[in-house]
Amino acid sequence: MFNNIKRKLLISFLTLFVLTLVYLFPTNNKYTEEITIKEPSYHYIYLLNKNILVETKIVSNNENDILAKIKDIITSLTIDSSKAKYIDDNYTPLIPKDTKILNLSLENNLLKINFSKEFLNVTKETEEKVIESIIYSLTKLNEVKEIMLFVENEKLDYLPISKKKLPLTLTKSFGINKVYNVNNVFTMDVLNLYYYTNINDEYHLVPVSIFTNDNTDKVEIIIEELKSSPIHQSNLMSFLSSNAKLLDYEIKENTIKLEFSNYILDNFFNASLLEEVKYAISKSFEDTLGITDVNLVVNGESI
Repeated sequence: MFNNIKRKLLISFLTLFVLTLVYLFPTNNKYTEEITIKEPSYHYIYLLNKNILVETKIVSNNENDILAKIKDIITSLTIDSSKAKYIDDNYTPLIPKDTKILNLSLENNLLKINFSKEFLNVTKETEEKVIESIIYSLTKLNEVKEIMLFVENEKLDYLPISKKKLPLTLTKSFGINKVYNVNNVFTMDVLNLYYYTNINDEYHLVPVSIFTNDNTDKVEIIIEELKSSPIHQSNLMSFLSSNAKLLDYEIKENTIKLEFSNYILDNFFNASLLEEVKYAISKSFEDTLGITDVNLVVNGESI
Protein backbone atom coordinates (compact mmCIF):
# COMPACT_ATOMS: atom_id res chain seq x y z
CA MET A 1 0.00 0.00 0.00
CA PHE A 2 2.79 2.36 0.94
CA ASN A 3 4.45 1.62 -2.41
CA ASN A 4 1.23 2.47 -4.25
CA ILE A 5 1.05 5.84 -2.51
CA LYS A 6 4.68 6.55 -3.40
CA ARG A 7 4.00 5.60 -7.02
CA LYS A 8 0.94 7.91 -7.23
CA LEU A 9 2.89 10.77 -5.69
CA LEU A 10 5.76 10.19 -8.14
CA ILE A 11 3.35 10.22 -11.12
CA SER A 12 1.70 13.44 -9.89
CA PHE A 13 5.09 15.06 -9.41
CA LEU A 14 6.29 14.05 -12.89
CA THR A 15 3.04 15.30 -14.47
CA LEU A 16 3.39 18.66 -12.74
CA PHE A 17 7.06 18.84 -13.76
CA VAL A 18 6.23 18.19 -17.45
CA LEU A 19 3.47 20.81 -17.44
CA THR A 20 5.87 23.31 -15.91
CA LEU A 21 8.43 22.64 -18.64
CA VAL A 22 5.78 23.07 -21.33
CA TYR A 23 4.75 26.37 -19.79
CA LEU A 24 8.30 27.67 -19.37
CA PHE A 25 9.60 26.38 -22.70
CA PRO A 26 6.76 26.67 -25.25
CA THR A 27 6.87 24.79 -28.50
CA ASN A 28 7.41 26.39 -31.92
CA ASN A 29 3.69 26.84 -32.32
CA LYS A 30 2.99 30.54 -32.47
CA TYR A 31 0.06 31.93 -30.61
CA THR A 32 -0.83 35.40 -31.78
CA GLU A 33 -3.64 37.67 -30.78
CA GLU A 34 -5.40 39.10 -33.78
CA ILE A 35 -6.01 42.83 -33.52
CA THR A 36 -8.35 44.23 -36.14
CA ILE A 37 -8.01 47.91 -36.93
CA LYS A 38 -11.16 49.18 -38.58
CA GLU A 39 -10.47 51.65 -41.35
CA PRO A 40 -12.64 54.78 -41.20
CA SER A 41 -15.31 55.05 -43.85
CA TYR A 42 -16.44 58.25 -45.51
CA HIS A 43 -19.52 59.90 -46.90
CA TYR A 44 -19.23 62.10 -49.97
CA ILE A 45 -21.36 65.19 -49.48
CA TYR A 46 -21.80 68.65 -51.00
CA LEU A 47 -20.84 71.68 -48.94
CA LEU A 48 -20.45 75.34 -49.84
CA ASN A 49 -17.10 76.70 -51.00
CA LYS A 50 -16.81 80.22 -52.45
CA ASN A 51 -20.51 80.23 -53.31
CA ILE A 52 -20.48 76.88 -55.14
CA LEU A 53 -21.41 73.46 -53.82
CA VAL A 54 -18.36 71.19 -53.92
CA GLU A 55 -18.03 67.47 -53.30
CA THR A 56 -16.00 66.65 -50.22
CA LYS A 57 -15.71 63.65 -47.93
CA ILE A 58 -16.56 63.43 -44.26
CA VAL A 59 -15.83 60.68 -41.74
CA SER A 60 -18.89 58.50 -41.19
CA ASN A 61 -19.95 56.59 -38.10
CA ASN A 62 -19.37 53.27 -39.91
CA GLU A 63 -23.10 52.65 -39.78
CA ASN A 64 -24.53 49.74 -41.75
CA ASP A 65 -28.16 50.70 -41.31
CA ILE A 66 -29.28 52.93 -44.19
CA LEU A 67 -31.40 55.25 -42.02
CA ALA A 68 -28.44 55.71 -39.66
CA LYS A 69 -26.27 56.64 -42.67
CA ILE A 70 -28.85 59.18 -43.79
CA LYS A 71 -29.00 60.76 -40.34
CA ASP A 72 -25.21 60.91 -40.27
CA ILE A 73 -25.10 62.71 -43.63
CA ILE A 74 -27.80 65.20 -42.60
CA THR A 75 -25.87 65.92 -39.41
CA SER A 76 -22.77 66.64 -41.53
CA LEU A 77 -24.81 69.08 -43.63
CA THR A 78 -25.99 70.98 -40.54
CA ILE A 79 -24.28 74.12 -39.21
CA ASP A 80 -22.37 73.66 -35.92
CA SER A 81 -23.42 70.03 -35.58
CA SER A 82 -21.52 67.28 -33.79
CA LYS A 83 -19.72 66.58 -37.09
CA ALA A 84 -18.35 70.14 -37.37
CA LYS A 85 -14.93 69.13 -36.03
CA TYR A 86 -14.46 66.81 -39.02
CA ILE A 87 -15.20 69.48 -41.63
CA ASP A 88 -12.38 71.40 -43.27
CA ASP A 89 -12.48 75.18 -42.82
CA ASN A 90 -12.77 75.55 -46.59
CA TYR A 91 -16.33 74.22 -46.51
CA THR A 92 -19.58 75.45 -45.01
CA PRO A 93 -22.66 73.35 -44.20
CA LEU A 94 -26.02 74.89 -45.08
CA ILE A 95 -28.82 73.31 -43.03
CA PRO A 96 -29.61 75.90 -40.31
CA LYS A 97 -28.15 75.46 -36.84
CA ASP A 98 -30.14 73.41 -34.28
CA THR A 99 -32.27 71.77 -36.99
CA LYS A 100 -33.40 68.35 -35.82
CA ILE A 101 -34.66 65.29 -37.65
CA LEU A 102 -38.09 64.57 -36.17
CA ASN A 103 -38.48 61.39 -38.19
CA LEU A 104 -37.62 59.87 -41.55
CA SER A 105 -38.61 56.91 -43.67
CA LEU A 106 -37.32 55.19 -46.80
CA GLU A 107 -39.54 53.08 -49.02
CA ASN A 108 -39.15 52.15 -52.69
CA ASN A 109 -36.18 54.55 -53.03
CA LEU A 110 -38.33 57.48 -51.79
CA LEU A 111 -36.86 59.20 -48.74
CA LYS A 112 -39.14 61.31 -46.52
CA ILE A 113 -37.44 63.65 -44.02
CA ASN A 114 -39.37 65.54 -41.36
CA PHE A 115 -37.33 68.47 -39.96
CA SER A 116 -37.93 70.70 -36.97
CA LYS A 117 -38.99 74.33 -37.49
CA GLU A 118 -35.36 75.53 -37.38
CA PHE A 119 -34.99 74.24 -40.94
CA LEU A 120 -36.83 77.36 -42.12
CA ASN A 121 -34.15 79.70 -40.71
CA VAL A 122 -32.47 80.10 -44.08
CA THR A 123 -31.48 83.22 -46.00
CA LYS A 124 -32.57 84.26 -49.46
CA GLU A 125 -29.06 83.47 -50.73
CA THR A 126 -28.93 79.96 -49.26
CA GLU A 127 -32.50 78.62 -49.32
CA GLU A 128 -32.12 76.95 -52.73
CA LYS A 129 -28.60 75.74 -52.10
CA VAL A 130 -29.78 73.99 -48.92
CA ILE A 131 -32.15 71.89 -51.03
CA GLU A 132 -29.46 71.23 -53.66
CA SER A 133 -26.98 70.13 -51.00
CA ILE A 134 -29.48 67.70 -49.47
CA ILE A 135 -30.52 66.21 -52.83
CA TYR A 136 -27.04 65.66 -54.22
CA SER A 137 -25.54 64.42 -50.93
CA LEU A 138 -28.28 61.89 -50.18
CA THR A 139 -28.81 60.59 -53.73
CA LYS A 140 -25.19 59.44 -53.65
CA LEU A 141 -26.66 56.54 -51.68
CA ASN A 142 -27.89 53.85 -54.07
CA GLU A 143 -31.01 53.39 -51.98
CA VAL A 144 -32.17 57.01 -52.42
CA LYS A 145 -33.60 58.20 -55.75
CA GLU A 146 -36.25 60.72 -54.67
CA ILE A 147 -36.72 62.93 -51.59
CA MET A 148 -39.71 64.60 -49.94
CA LEU A 149 -39.12 67.25 -47.26
CA PHE A 150 -41.41 68.10 -44.36
CA VAL A 151 -41.18 70.70 -41.60
CA GLU A 152 -43.07 69.93 -38.39
CA ASN A 153 -45.12 67.34 -40.33
CA GLU A 154 -46.09 69.83 -43.07
CA LYS A 155 -44.82 69.09 -46.57
CA LEU A 156 -42.38 71.74 -47.85
CA ASP A 157 -44.00 72.82 -51.12
CA TYR A 158 -42.29 76.23 -51.43
CA LEU A 159 -38.91 77.73 -50.59
CA PRO A 160 -39.28 79.65 -47.33
CA ILE A 161 -38.17 83.11 -48.54
CA SER A 162 -38.72 83.38 -52.29
CA LYS A 163 -41.81 81.12 -52.21
CA LYS A 164 -40.55 79.34 -55.31
CA LYS A 165 -42.63 76.21 -55.83
CA LEU A 166 -40.85 72.91 -55.29
CA PRO A 167 -41.60 69.75 -57.29
CA LEU A 168 -43.61 66.96 -55.69
CA THR A 169 -40.45 64.90 -55.18
CA LEU A 170 -36.89 66.19 -55.26
CA THR A 171 -34.42 64.55 -57.64
CA LYS A 172 -31.21 65.61 -59.37
CA SER A 173 -33.37 67.26 -62.02
CA PHE A 174 -33.81 70.06 -59.46
CA GLY A 175 -30.27 71.08 -60.38
CA ILE A 176 -27.24 72.33 -58.50
CA ASN A 177 -24.94 75.32 -58.95
CA LYS A 178 -27.48 76.45 -61.53
CA VAL A 179 -26.61 78.39 -64.70
CA TYR A 180 -29.46 79.72 -66.84
CA ASN A 181 -29.05 80.15 -70.57
CA VAL A 182 -32.71 80.34 -71.58
CA ASN A 183 -35.20 82.63 -73.26
CA ASN A 184 -38.20 80.36 -72.79
CA VAL A 185 -38.77 78.64 -69.44
CA PHE A 186 -41.44 76.32 -70.92
CA THR A 187 -39.11 74.52 -73.33
CA MET A 188 -35.87 74.42 -71.40
CA ASP A 189 -33.76 71.32 -70.79
CA VAL A 190 -31.25 70.78 -68.01
CA LEU A 191 -27.74 69.42 -68.47
CA ASN A 192 -26.02 68.17 -65.32
CA LEU A 193 -22.31 68.53 -66.05
CA TYR A 194 -19.27 67.87 -63.88
CA TYR A 195 -16.18 70.02 -63.52
CA TYR A 196 -13.29 70.30 -61.08
CA THR A 197 -12.02 72.99 -58.78
CA ASN A 198 -8.63 73.15 -57.06
CA ILE A 199 -8.71 73.50 -53.27
CA ASN A 200 -5.39 73.32 -51.44
CA ASP A 201 -3.77 71.52 -54.40
CA GLU A 202 -6.49 68.88 -54.53
CA TYR A 203 -9.12 68.60 -57.26
CA HIS A 204 -12.72 68.37 -56.09
CA LEU A 205 -15.76 67.52 -58.19
CA VAL A 206 -18.32 70.26 -58.85
CA PRO A 207 -21.65 69.52 -60.54
CA VAL A 208 -23.17 72.35 -62.59
CA SER A 209 -26.75 72.35 -63.89
CA ILE A 210 -27.08 74.29 -67.13
CA PHE A 211 -30.63 75.22 -68.11
CA THR A 212 -30.83 75.80 -71.84
CA ASN A 213 -33.22 76.12 -74.79
CA ASP A 214 -30.64 74.65 -77.16
CA ASN A 215 -32.43 71.83 -78.97
CA THR A 216 -29.41 70.43 -80.79
CA ASP A 217 -28.02 66.97 -80.06
CA LYS A 218 -27.51 66.61 -76.29
CA VAL A 219 -24.41 64.47 -76.71
CA GLU A 220 -22.76 67.22 -78.76
CA ILE A 221 -23.92 69.91 -76.33
CA ILE A 222 -22.39 68.04 -73.36
CA ILE A 223 -19.01 67.67 -75.08
CA GLU A 224 -19.01 71.30 -76.28
CA GLU A 225 -19.87 72.57 -72.79
CA LEU A 226 -17.13 70.46 -71.18
CA LYS A 227 -14.62 71.73 -73.77
CA SER A 228 -15.37 75.33 -72.76
CA SER A 229 -12.97 75.20 -69.84
CA PRO A 230 -12.83 77.10 -67.57
CA ILE A 231 -16.56 77.68 -67.71
CA HIS A 232 -19.18 79.81 -65.95
CA GLN A 233 -16.82 80.42 -63.05
CA SER A 234 -13.12 81.01 -63.53
CA ASN A 235 -12.10 78.32 -61.04
CA LEU A 236 -13.96 75.46 -62.75
CA MET A 237 -12.52 73.20 -65.43
CA SER A 238 -13.08 69.76 -66.95
CA PHE A 239 -9.55 69.36 -68.43
CA LEU A 240 -11.13 68.29 -71.73
CA SER A 241 -9.10 69.95 -74.48
CA SER A 242 -10.80 72.82 -76.31
CA ASN A 243 -9.31 71.31 -79.49
CA ALA A 244 -10.84 67.89 -78.96
CA LYS A 245 -13.19 67.05 -81.84
CA LEU A 246 -16.02 64.56 -81.48
CA LEU A 247 -16.13 62.54 -84.71
CA ASP A 248 -18.94 60.16 -83.91
CA TYR A 249 -20.80 58.43 -81.12
CA GLU A 250 -22.89 55.31 -80.66
CA ILE A 251 -25.44 54.61 -77.93
CA LYS A 252 -26.51 51.06 -77.07
CA GLU A 253 -28.83 50.74 -74.07
CA ASN A 254 -26.87 52.30 -71.15
CA THR A 255 -23.54 52.45 -72.99
CA ILE A 256 -22.09 55.20 -75.18
CA LYS A 257 -18.95 55.11 -77.30
CA LEU A 258 -17.42 58.53 -78.02
CA GLU A 259 -14.87 58.74 -80.83
CA PHE A 260 -12.47 61.70 -80.87
CA SER A 261 -10.08 62.70 -83.65
CA ASN A 262 -7.21 63.81 -81.46
CA TYR A 263 -5.93 63.70 -77.93
CA ILE A 264 -8.43 65.01 -75.41
CA LEU A 265 -5.96 66.66 -73.03
CA ASP A 266 -4.36 70.02 -73.74
CA ASN A 267 -0.56 69.97 -73.72
CA PHE A 268 -0.29 72.04 -70.54
CA PHE A 269 -2.23 69.43 -68.52
CA ASN A 270 -0.44 66.44 -67.04
CA ALA A 271 -1.37 63.10 -68.60
CA SER A 272 -2.25 61.84 -65.11
CA LEU A 273 -5.40 63.98 -65.34
CA LEU A 274 -6.83 61.69 -68.01
CA GLU A 275 -8.80 59.76 -65.39
CA GLU A 276 -10.33 63.03 -64.18
CA VAL A 277 -11.36 63.85 -67.76
CA LYS A 278 -12.98 60.43 -68.22
CA TYR A 279 -14.76 60.64 -64.86
CA ALA A 280 -16.15 64.14 -65.53
CA ILE A 281 -17.46 63.00 -68.94
CA SER A 282 -18.94 59.80 -67.48
CA LYS A 283 -20.71 61.56 -64.62
CA SER A 284 -22.09 64.19 -67.00
CA PHE A 285 -23.64 61.56 -69.27
CA GLU A 286 -24.92 59.54 -66.33
CA ASP A 287 -26.75 62.47 -64.71
CA THR A 288 -28.00 64.02 -67.96
CA LEU A 289 -28.90 61.00 -70.11
CA GLY A 290 -28.89 58.09 -67.64
CA ILE A 291 -25.92 56.45 -69.39
CA THR A 292 -23.83 54.42 -66.96
CA ASP A 293 -21.01 53.16 -69.20
CA VAL A 294 -18.88 55.59 -71.26
CA ASN A 295 -16.14 54.39 -73.63
CA LEU A 296 -13.68 56.90 -75.08
CA VAL A 297 -11.89 56.22 -78.37
CA VAL A 298 -9.06 58.48 -79.61
CA ASN A 299 -7.57 57.92 -83.07
CA GLY A 300 -9.19 54.49 -83.17
CA GLU A 301 -7.84 53.33 -79.80
CA SER A 302 -9.79 52.96 -76.57
CA ILE A 303 -8.40 54.89 -73.63
